[in-house]
Amino acid sequence: MSAPESTPSDPASAAPSSPPPATVRRKRSSAAIVAVVLVVLVVLAALVVGYEQGWFSTKKAAVGACPTGVTLQGNGAQFVNPLISQWEPLYAAATGNQVNYPAGGSGTGFTEFNGTSIDFAVTDEPIDPAQTAALPSPALTLPLVGGALAIVYNLPGVTTQLHLNGTLIADIYLGTITTWNATAIQAANPDVTLPDQTILTVHRSDAAGTTYVLTNLLSDDSPTWNTTVGQGISPKWPAAADQIAEKGNSAVLSYVEKNSYTIGYSDLTDVLDSSPVPQYAAIENPAGNWVSPTIADTTSAIQDKLATLTLPSSSGSWFDVSLVNAKGTNDYPVATFVFLFVYQALDKGFDPSASKAQVIVQWLDWVISPSAQAYANDTSLTSPLYYVPLPNAVVSVDQTGIASLTYNGAAVPACS
Repeated sequence: MSAPESTPSDPASAAPSSPPPATVRRKRSSAAIVAVVLVVLVVLAALVVGYEQGWFSTKKAAVGACPTGVTLQGNGAQFVNPLISQWEPLYAAATGNQVNYPAGGSGTGFTEFNGTSIDFAVTDEPIDPAQTAALPSPALTLPLVGGALAIVYNLPGVTTQLHLNGTLIADIYLGTITTWNATAIQAANPDVTLPDQTILTVHRSDAAGTTYVLTNLLSDDSPTWNTTVGQGISPKWPAAADQIAEKGNSAVLSYVEKNSYTIGYSDLTDVLDSSPVPQYAAIENPAGNWVSPTIADTTSAIQDKLATLTLPSSSGSWFDVSLVNAKGTNDYPVATFVFLFVYQALDKGFDPSASKAQVIVQWLDWVISPSAQAYANDTSLTSPLYYVPLPNAVVSVDQTGIASLTYNGAAVPACS
């Protein structure tokens, strides 16, 4: 019997296929749900705080109050001590912070700064490359104020102001000129009867910025001085027979005032604030004019000299920035800046803290402000001041430098 013939299957009549497996839905754990809820709550809380604090506002956040009750420690040049002594109580009254500045001299100030035992140093001398390399951390050089060096002398019976120049002063300190009526001095003072007396030279025994300013002039005017002595805060003085060394500006002035036939040097403010005021010289400038030190002629000298210079940044080297021998008609030729030094990373300085860093910035901003600089040449004070306020171009350099100060790698927060 033959096999039955197969027929094609009919889909409609085919047996139903097995149903697909049901989708398995995993049950979320209650812990995961709680975690998500907590995250959402934290984000919402942060948004609320951010809104309240103005994080999402285009307006600048309010500046916080500066710390108070902080004392900054400085040291250095006696040249500028009368001005800083005037500033100290004014700054304290304005801010509630103090500055202690014993004015131990430029050499002492820089030594202490190098040893990070003070917050800032002040000197009349811009530091040289070797001194810069020896610092434990990079420092800013901030011009603080301008001023003049006066050459003082004691010549009994001579009432006419003496005329001197850098070459004559160099020869006097070198011992080449030894008497007051020497031909070279008499030629510069043809109408003065000069005494036939030995010149007694007086200089600073300690490392001094005033010595730097003097030797800067002498090096510029006298090739012999430049090659044998040079410039610096503590040069090797020539072995002239009658040299006298005194520690501090006041001691130099006192010795000259009390001893006839002496010659010395000091800053103009200390000279004019002495009682009685000692005799001081008119100095010949490059234009060939004899100029007496005044605020006006020192201001003119600084402005004219700056016009010939490209100013470095505060983090650059100021060592070659000399203000002596400006070439204007009435420029006083022995002008100078006084410099303040501070570590750019304030956490590398003396006894650092975040609050002190803010106060250092506050102090620096304050001393270069117009109100503080106005005291530099305030002759109405009980003890008049004879300095030159910083020119605007120099203030701008200082402001940029101060803005670059950091603490632990971050900009110092502003305060007011």
